[in-house]
Amino acid sequence: MQALYSYEKCRGANVQLALDLIAESFAPDLNSMEKQDKPKLLGKQKLAQSLFLDEVNDKTPEDEVVPPEIKTVLSKAREFYRNKNKKDFDNISLQSQIDAEKVYEQYLMLLQLLVELATKFPEDSNFHKNKAIKVLAASKELEYQCLRKSVNWESERANVNKIYNEALKKNLHVREYEEKINRTFEEELAIVKYVIKNVLLKHEVCHEIFEKTNLYWEEDREILRTMLFHTFNDFVELSTVNIEVLDDVWEESKSFLKVLFTKSVHEEKELMSYLVPFLRNWDFERIVETDRILLKMAAAELIHFPSIPVKVTINEIIEIAKNFSSQKSGQFVNGVLDSLIKDLTAKDIIKKTGRGMIDNK
Repeated sequence: MQALYSYEKCRGANVQLALDLIAESFAPDLNSMEKQDKPKLLGKQKLAQSLFLDEVNDKTPEDEVVPPEIKTVLSKAREFYRNKNKKDFDNISLQSQIDAEKVYEQYLMLLQLLVELATKFPEDSNFHKNKAIKVLAASKELEYQCLRKSVNWESERANVNKIYNEALKKNLHVREYEEKINRTFEEELAIVKYVIKNVLLKHEVCHEIFEKTNLYWEEDREILRTMLFHTFNDFVELSTVNIEVLDDVWEESKSFLKVLFTKSVHEEKELMSYLVPFLRNWDFERIVETDRILLKMAAAELIHFPSIPVKVTINEIIEIAKNFSSQKSGQFVNGVLDSLIKDLTAKDIIKKTGRGMIDNK
């Protein structure tokens, strides 16, 4: 959604740049010795801009004779607009995958931060000797992944100290944990989860550090919390940690991101033709922009990803709408998608296979 929103904004800016190009093409030549007919030039500019906007908005042009010079300028504006959109599309598509990988790098940084913070406590303290963090610190997989991604806290020593002094040293929960004499594995893990949830993902110093490298830090925190908690899933029973790795599943996820973004952009007209019949009771221009984007995303996913169950698509899109759009977006998106799915299923446009057929009724 973030990538598509960025692309929409870039495309809007490119329309204005193309209109500016048209305006410059019909601006009076101040260096010319000939008299400039400004009203006539302005008229040509307005006509060319109007025709360009009609093309951008897919409006059927009126039958009229267009002067050759206007056709030439229109051709230049079209090419400029097309090239700018392509460049933005390529950049945003690539950046969306880079941003997704940053989540993994921050996951590794947060695990390392746990280890770094433990070393700040006195050697005879409970937190310094925390068994879950000791197992984490000894993980060869964590060491390998951090080396591979060049993840470390060498340049952030001052901030590590700041987090320790401001968020942990006098923390009541940490102090209660420090006073325990015989600690169970459950208690060892509980304090780690507390620090992850309430310090690493919420403290203002951590927020400042991670927001510098990830514009979507606020949105990604819940994903990171899940990843971090999952790392310690087997600690109580097996005394082990499970370091997430970018494996074949990640490659599939990258492919999914790229295809969904591409289909949502390149097949926009077709997707909107499916959606418009169920938006007739709404002023399209007044629909929240993020809702329009989410509806196109949902339509693209429903049609082009047969292995994803319909319910999964609906639930995920509604959840995003609730979190990142307007107060009534969840209900609005749900209603439109419900009608869309019935229509596309009846027309045999939605075809699910394998896992996509689960819970599909």
